Amino acid sequence: MTTLTRDKIHERLEKVSNLPSIPQVVLRIKEITENPRASVADLANCILSDHQLTSRILRMANSAYYGEFSGRITTVTHAIMLMGFRAVRNIAISMVVYDAVNNISRGSGFDVKAFWSRSLASGVIAKYLARATGQTKLLEVAFIAGFMHDIGQVVLASAFPDEYRELSKVDCDPSQLQNTERILLGVDHLEAGEYIARKWNLPELLVRPIGEHNRPRSVTGSKTSSGGMLVDMVHLAELAYPFVSGRASIESRGFKELARLAFDLLAIDRKVMADLPEVCRKEVGEIASDLDIKIDPLRPETASGANLAEIQRQLSGKELQLSFLQGAAESLFEAGSEEEILLIVCEAVFRGLQMGRVLLLEYDADGGQFVGRLGFGVATQEEIKALSFPADGGLFGHLRTDGRTIPVGDRTADIDQVIAATSGWNALGTSAFVLAPVKVLDRVVFALFADSTDRGLPIDDERLRSVTALANQGSMALERILMRRRLSEDDTGKS
Repeated sequence: MTTLTRDKIHERLEKVSNLPSIPQVVLRIKEITENPRASVADLANCILSDHQLTSRILRMANSAYYGEFSGRITTVTHAIMLMGFRAVRNIAISMVVYDAVNNISRGSGFDVKAFWSRSLASGVIAKYLARATGQTKLLEVAFIAGFMHDIGQVVLASAFPDEYRELSKVDCDPSQLQNTERILLGVDHLEAGEYIARKWNLPELLVRPIGEHNRPRSVTGSKTSSGGMLVDMVHLAELAYPFVSGRASIESRGFKELARLAFDLLAIDRKVMADLPEVCRKEVGEIASDLDIKIDPLRPETASGANLAEIQRQLSGKELQLSFLQGAAESLFEAGSEEEILLIVCEAVFRGLQMGRVLLLEYDADGGQFVGRLGFGVATQEEIKALSFPADGGLFGHLRTDGRTIPVGDRTADIDQVIAATSGWNALGTSAFVLAPVKVLDRVVFALFADSTDRGLPIDDERLRSVTALANQGSMALERILMRRRLSEDDTGKS
């Protein structure tokens, strides 16, 4: 888990986003297609200046994606006249983004093949949904939006290669992935994707699905803009991918829930949804072949495949930890009181990270000491409340002044000296532990102590990062509560 500040996170994203610049020819295409006075000759002349882009556009125009034009388009001029300015512009953008993603991902350990399998399928599914809603004007942009919606994953894999390599080993659904990214990296792929899409100056109609595809409309049957419908289509496409890829069965409860959501969001008939996996699976294979995009084969799920998928869904110890931490992050966001926040953080560290003890100590400014507040893994809460440690020196003095997590793996002469200066510490009987600050507006208000079941066993780096991350999550939740309270007091004062 990363403890980077927001500025550091954006600094990393900035470095990655500087690598794949959108070529000038694409910026010029965007400029021409947004100019109402531009002609077919203007656009054709611009495209023809780049031989590789010319080839790509003609290949796309004659692919299964444009079934009605397949094999009929021999010139760029013909492509523009048949497909229109916007379609050609978006094809150009998507092909350049495709190259950029492949360049970014080199050496990152990111599974590009699996990424393009999911992305291409999402584009085909989004286009299928646009057709099912009768939104013919959205067919082409729905495909491109689905094709590019997860570009933020590649950005994160390049900005945080070590962390994302670990993250890629966890099999979770899209919403869980987003929460896990926030916990591990401090930023999710929607934010990273929108960041780079805006940096590349992509059209707003494409930026929205990239940055919002996990946040569909919640009001059934309400009217929405084209941008809002695209967000819904891409969201549904992402949920439908496991059924197209064969990782999940259309006989499952999950597919029935997907069909119900498609009806609620876009009024798509359940029969249309039932045909989606087979129709889209075939089209994905054809387009991948036409465009020479290497993807994993998509197969209908068989009985043995269903059994294998069930086995894969059984979480390992690490996945259980991440699942618990995701739930804790959601609970902290919804928590309504300080006590609830503190309990959630302590339980997440104790149960989610499988620690031996977790103690929360609160800073008493009047007494200049940390006193026990609550804890887990002890006989009684009275045992916690009887604890007190001076904050004018020793470990707790260092924690308050430095404000960073203190890990202790074993008792050395130096650490023994610090512990000896911490009155009462020996009563805890541990030689390996972690002491993490919980801050409110940059002041250390609480100290979170945790040790292993075996009190002499050092805490591994992964758990150490997790404890720090949970302490930070608690800090943000406490600050949110404080700000709400102040706003409420201000409103009361005004009235």
